[in-house]
Amino acid sequence: MVIVYSVEECPWCHKVKKYLDKLEVEYEERNIDYNEDYANECIKISGDNLVPVTTIDGEEYVVGFDKEKLDKLLCL
Repeated sequence: MVIVYSVEECPWCHKVKKYLDKLEVEYEERNIDYNEDYANECIKISGDNLVPVTTIDGEEYVVGFDKEKLDKLLCL
């Protein structure tokens, strides 16, 4: 399962979601602007409130738009 923690006005968040859409990877978006629980989850995962944070199967994560790391974690 892929989860993207994001905020509304974040160009990197939009890039990650657009990239996943292009690859036809299903993901759940968790907007930390509107949900304090999501914000706390995001901080717990990465140790910071930087976005986007993309998690793969709840074990690995990517901060920002790192295409190479995303591809590796998605086994592409």
